[in-house]
Amino acid sequence: MPLSACQSIALAHNARHKTSLIVSIGMAFAHPRLPPELETRIFQMAALSRPTCIPSLMLVARRVKFWVEPLLYHVVFLSSAVMDEARLPSFTADSIPYDCFRHVRHLLIDQTSSNQTEFEKWLLACTGATNLFAQFDCTPEILPLLSGFINIRYLTVDVRALLGTTVPLPLFLTVTHLELLNYTHKSVDRASENISLIPHLTHLALNSRLQLSSRWSHATLCANTQLQCIVFLSPVISLEGSPLLDDSRFVCIDERINYHSDWLHGAIFGEDYWSLADAFLTARRAGEIDRSRYRIVNGGDFKSAESADDDSD
Repeated sequence: MPLSACQSIALAHNARHKTSLIVSIGMAFAHPRLPPELETRIFQMAALSRPTCIPSLMLVARRVKFWVEPLLYHVVFLSSAVMDEARLPSFTADSIPYDCFRHVRHLLIDQTSSNQTEFEKWLLACTGATNLFAQFDCTPEILPLLSGFINIRYLTVDVRALLGTTVPLPLFLTVTHLELLNYTHKSVDRASENISLIPHLTHLALNSRLQLSSRWSHATLCANTQLQCIVFLSPVISLEGSPLLDDSRFVCIDERINYHSDWLHGAIFGEDYWSLADAFLTARRAGEIDRSRYRIVNGGDFKSAESADDDSD
């Protein structure tokens, strides 16, 4: 029976549809595409695992460059210390497009690692950083250079930044974790008073290698109810009669890991002496370890018997 005109048109349409579908499936197999969210995550993980390869990843496609270029500047380590294990790209202030400074989130800067012009440029340009290790003297001339940091949560800084009559805001306005270095022989009484004025501070560390903890009022630290964690970074320190021994927030850490390495590990992987202190305090409060114990070793397992014996030496 001959086909009607309508039937012929319908058959032709179906044939074209099947052909188009087959071609589409063939192209999908020939050029597989992952979901954009998954593809983004894969390239970002590759970039974070080996930042020195990011310039090569940026050449894959324009969209990949958009995803990974900010990660190239995510962690900036400016120190004369040699840290081969970090596998981070090296920069100078003049080698970075100015618009890319806004991508810096973790900045360690040693004043001896660059000339004064570069040093000032880094401090003035990296205002988006949330983690700052300021390894330099905080003189009155330097402090104004830190006024642009308005998002800092993790801060390591010279105690002199807190020896003024007021807390230098906005630098300290968002700080939750503060480590104080000691590059001065002045009284630190004013700093202990100003600590209580930092609105969001929950974690405080005193670098005892620089004799800071021995010059600080332990009673004042105990009286600060805002603090959730009090850390002394010291292999050996006398705490006889200190009220901190009865404070559930206190921990003394023997830094067996180089502090540069610890900072980098925290910046890249989120695990550093801060996370170790939190884990230790949580375990001690839960009764998993002796409640009288307060010394631990950075880089060790504080729950192991061997580590406990090592801490008691």
